[in-house]
Amino acid sequence: MNLKTRVGLLAGAAALTLTGVSSADTATGQNNDELAQRLAAAEAKIAAMEAAQNQTWLTEQRATEIRGLVQDVLADADTRASLLQAGMTSGYDNGFVLGSSDANWLLRTNFLMQQRFNFNWQDDGPGIDTTRYGFENTRSKFIMSGNVVNPTWYYLVDINVGSGTGQTGTLNAYLGHDYGNGWKIQMGSMKLPFTREALVDDQFQLAVERTNIDSIFGGGYVDGLMVRYAGESLQFMGTFSDGFGTGQTPWQTLDTEFAITARGEYKFSGTWDQFKDFSNTKADESGVLLGAAIHFQNGENGTPATETDFVAFTADASLEFGGANLFGSVAFVDTETGTVDVSPFAIVLQGGFFITDNWELFGRLEWADFDVVGAEDLSIFTVGATRYFSGQNAKWTTDVGFGLEEVEVADPITAWRVDAPGQDGQVVLRTQLQILF
Repeated sequence: MNLKTRVGLLAGAAALTLTGVSSADTATGQNNDELAQRLAAAEAKIAAMEAAQNQTWLTEQRATEIRGLVQDVLADADTRASLLQAGMTSGYDNGFVLGSSDANWLLRTNFLMQQRFNFNWQDDGPGIDTTRYGFENTRSKFIMSGNVVNPTWYYLVDINVGSGTGQTGTLNAYLGHDYGNGWKIQMGSMKLPFTREALVDDQFQLAVERTNIDSIFGGGYVDGLMVRYAGESLQFMGTFSDGFGTGQTPWQTLDTEFAITARGEYKFSGTWDQFKDFSNTKADESGVLLGAAIHFQNGENGTPATETDFVAFTADASLEFGGANLFGSVAFVDTETGTVDVSPFAIVLQGGFFITDNWELFGRLEWADFDVVGAEDLSIFTVGATRYFSGQNAKWTTDVGFGLEEVEVADPITAWRVDAPGQDGQVVLRTQLQILF
């Protein structure tokens, strides 16, 4: 209520009261107490009217303020939505993706976990704990890939925080440039393009783990520079590196003078994507892939240690057809250390087939002749099965391996142990649950 209205009401009330008083004085001679009572009643009425009007004003002001607040919130939400649509993209595309709308900046994250139980039985011998078993977080791997500046500049980093022997820490860590028409150049820590078994990622193996043969003849991770070409049917990879197993090492490490690797693959049928793993479901198409590689490594000169030079060859074939797969590889190394010259040779044969849409059975034989007097051949036979819950994203693999001869070379991640002379018949049981996203 404004001042003018209030004054008007008071004046009107006073006039009515005074008129009443004048009449009363003439007629009945009312005293001053009655006049005071009437004035008090008029003030009470005015106060009630003022309070009602103020309450209405406050209610209208509150509604106006709330409407303004809602409009501000909606405007802010619209602004954020517009920024999301115009400035970035997110979602799942073979991994969780975050990137700019123009595709110039992209981050894709993946995660691999392999939880494993290993059981090993070894023949009796002096100081031998015949039975060993336990659980292991073999791989808990974080994988980050994508591109920066524009889609032609790409990168990949993966870090394993699991406890798998020889497989922890940073593994791949490289960046590269795509020159178009299938040509790429990349530099950093990466898998040596030698054996196909090593080039197939951990999550896409047929058995629980790779063979002992691959740990002996494969090149592991290296620091170096790679040139790649991928066409419709032909793929080539050439690497200049620090040599076998030199990934994530300082530049001044005493390893090799130089190492050169070249690998070629020819695809007669199928797609490149289907050969990223060893399995072939009933829904997949047939395919044939042949590969071969050569590696030359010159040992470090000018050191007290005897220089070691070697040349390594490998060839492999992958066949996939209607729910079944076959893979075979051979590897040969000619190694010279001073006057000692040895030429080990190895073979791997494996295959699998789906008995249902979700169950796959497989078998594998690995054999090697180390060309060392008195050394037994490596001979291991493995059989197993995989239950696929959601393809390679969720699966459970179990296998059992039998050592047909003494196992004189073994990679701990395979769960095999080195036998003492005269021991044989080693048995390994492995079961692994895997998730990948």
